[in-house]
Amino acid sequence: MVENNYRKHHEVQYYASALNKSPKTLANVFALYGKKTPLQIIQERVVNEAKRLLYYTDKSIKEIAVETGFEDTSHFSRFFKKQTSFTPTEFKNSIKKVE
Repeated sequence: MVENNYRKHHEVQYYASALNKSPKTLANVFALYGKKTPLQIIQERVVNEAKRLLYYTDKSIKEIAVETGFEDTSHFSRFFKKQTSFTPTEFKNSIKKVE
């Protein structure tokens, strides 16, 4: 479900509602079977897509932000840095140095 919707929906509430569950119930089920929360799963997928786009395309940070569901580039940059400890620009520049 995350795979089909992560570009538009970053909230656990969306997925819980689609499954006719509360966010808390969804979190409890995840706790039984794994170490990641529903929010971590969603965020991980968004970051992986952003990294893929930064690595394999010449798209701008703004284009990648929009493509991964962020209307505001600065919000995307803060999210990406929080998840990876790099800004999108730093990540993209580090790729160029390796190549």
